[in-house]
Amino acid sequence: MLELIPHLRYIWRTALADVRHRYAGASAGVLWNVLQPLSMILIYSVVFASIMDRPSRGDAPYAVYLCSAMLPWLAFSETVSRGSMAIVANAQYLRKLPIPESAFVAQVVVSSAIGLAVSYAILAVAALPFGFTPNAYWLLAPVAFISLLMLGFGVAAIGAAIVPFIRDATELIRIVLTIGFWAFPMVYVADILPHALQVALPFNPTYPALQAGRQMMLEGRMPDAWLLPTAFGWGVLASTLGLLALKAVRAEIRDVI
Repeated sequence: MLELIPHLRYIWRTALADVRHRYAGASAGVLWNVLQPLSMILIYSVVFASIMDRPSRGDAPYAVYLCSAMLPWLAFSETVSRGSMAIVANAQYLRKLPIPESAFVAQVVVSSAIGLAVSYAILAVAALPFGFTPNAYWLLAPVAFISLLMLGFGVAAIGAAIVPFIRDATELIRIVLTIGFWAFPMVYVADILPHALQVALPFNPTYPALQAGRQMMLEGRMPDAWLLPTAFGWGVLASTLGLLALKAVRAEIRDVI
């Protein structure tokens, strides 16, 4: 991580530019950062809350229950999918600038974090018409999501070290992310799962961060004692492995991009 410190200004500037220009030319502009996840949330809300009639836990309406996990998951998924392609996508800059490969992955993380912050703020306001008032613990939930994005950075860095050599790895990453989406009780409640799967849920690396955020946002309390330390541990472990993977291929990566 220390290698990124001299390049923090570059990472922040390019992340802002990425958010600003990703939908350049579209009439709605950066609103698409919000409209796209909202459309997914609307679809799942209709299907699972109305057709399947699956209630959420506590007093939170289903849409808030869904958003409390889906919004950070979408930021994580974007980090992994776009971050794994970051070196290939920025090959021209990597050849010319004395910047470590990890900086381009970090830029994707910051861009995803900005989108999550905007969506998070909108959710806090949008929850009010549903009769749900955000509690003070909403201010602490981003701590869990930072750990989730650290995990995303690590996974993306590992992917970024592999994709330039094996381009088909991007398809495997998409499959894993699809499985990961359903591996957490995001659109359903955990009670409907067989007991064996309920026992296995905490072994999902994204589970501690998502569950901690959900407990703070929906239940208005500090999360179970093991959740935040475990989420942070997963984030540190993944980030360390990701940086090591990029360093291992540093000598060859500029020859193949």
